Amino acid sequence: MDEARPTWCDGRRFGRRAMLGGLVLAGGAGVGLAACSSGSPRSSTTRTAGFPVGAAAAASSKPVKLTLWHSMGSANLTALTHLTAQFNTSQSHVHVVLVNQSSYTDTLTAYTAALSGGNLPDLVQMETAELQFMIDSQSIVPAQSAVEADHYDLSDYVASTVEFFRVDGTLWALPFNISSQVLYYDRKAFSAAGLDPGSPPTTLVELRNAAQKIVGTGTEKYGMSLKVTDSSFELLLALAGGDLLNHGNGRSARATAAAFDDAQGRAIFEWWGGMLDDKLAQPTSFTAYDNLFAIANRIAPMTWDTSAAIGTILGLLSSYPESDLAITSLPRPTAPDGGVFVGGAGMFMVAQSPPERQDAAWQFMKFLNEPAQQAAWAVATGYTPVRRSATQVPALVEAWAKVPGYRVAYEEIVASPTNSATAGPVTGAFSQVGNAINDALTTLASGAKPDTALAQAAAACNQAITSYNARV
Repeated sequence: MDEARPTWCDGRRFGRRAMLGGLVLAGGAGVGLAACSSGSPRSSTTRTAGFPVGAAAAASSKPVKLTLWHSMGSANLTALTHLTAQFNTSQSHVHVVLVNQSSYTDTLTAYTAALSGGNLPDLVQMETAELQFMIDSQSIVPAQSAVEADHYDLSDYVASTVEFFRVDGTLWALPFNISSQVLYYDRKAFSAAGLDPGSPPTTLVELRNAAQKIVGTGTEKYGMSLKVTDSSFELLLALAGGDLLNHGNGRSARATAAAFDDAQGRAIFEWWGGMLDDKLAQPTSFTAYDNLFAIANRIAPMTWDTSAAIGTILGLLSSYPESDLAITSLPRPTAPDGGVFVGGAGMFMVAQSPPERQDAAWQFMKFLNEPAQQAAWAVATGYTPVRRSATQVPALVEAWAKVPGYRVAYEEIVASPTNSATAGPVTGAFSQVGNAINDALTTLASGAKPDTALAQAAAACNQAITSYNARV
């Protein structure tokens, strides 16, 4: 949000998680992770004493060849390719070579394999879910060391996009492609059902009421497509002010257990199950486009999905004139309490690279995050700019004026309060945690009781987290 199917959002298979289980430390073979206790904040790899700023420019052989592993496809790949070409022609010290791993799953798999003796890249785009794994791998140079050595000013960054990658006081990566989820809905279907298309639902109760009106009037078969993905549950929980994991979402100390098996989590599962049981929503897979084609084919006029897909979704639905797509904020479970945390990915510098390539990676990371480049990236993709001043670049101002939906996710992120819920969950077992939640949401479609499904998800998460922590 790919392999054989087109990739047109986060470079993932529509969920935040990748398959880490079985790859890390399986059978004792794999990377050596940092030793740390489960009761303390994650242990840090040793911070680089002095980051080699200027090493690329001083290299005896130029340009310095920089290899970036990324996971972008379709419109996002086109935009990244264009920005890379722009960087390569703007200076003579560094030449960036893009290596497309097709998906975040493939990137994680390739990176994990390379840690055991293969060729690592110099720079890797890794999704936010894998932050703890990247720290524990002891394979990266903290971005903090480059920030300090280069006296790099972070004050223009949207705070939450940076803070997500800061753990135990150390900034481990720079944000690059940042997104959140938004609600997509068809204005024409709303009007046909007697709903005001200018007043979309802002809470889950209002969303259910709208779905009842749509189904009750026979406007469409369902009111909504409920995409089965753990990220939706996690964001709804954060919007209610709840943490997914204990110890402040794994921020105050290493997470040791799930924290979502509570009243907030139960209410979300009950709402989700009720929508399915009452035939107000249809479940759709996170590996397919059914939720979006349901809007185009007048099966269900509402769904939620990543904001990073806006550009492609608008292009896709432009060939369906019977639909009039609108974009709004993700409905909240309750009155405003929490907010959203960032999704997408960051850029991680690899410690194995020689000084000139580490510096080359840093120079390219900075280039990608300059306001002009972040504005161009946001216009082309739907990702939110990580720099506040990017929102004043004329191209982005014009794009947001033309399609206001582009700025919805940015406004959600900026408006979200700073707390453990909006900092986002951190654990090296994120893949398994996500799988457990996905499995539980899937059982709701088969008639499972919300309490049972939630308890099973929490138990599976606890087992996965305990197993991961025991290995590090």
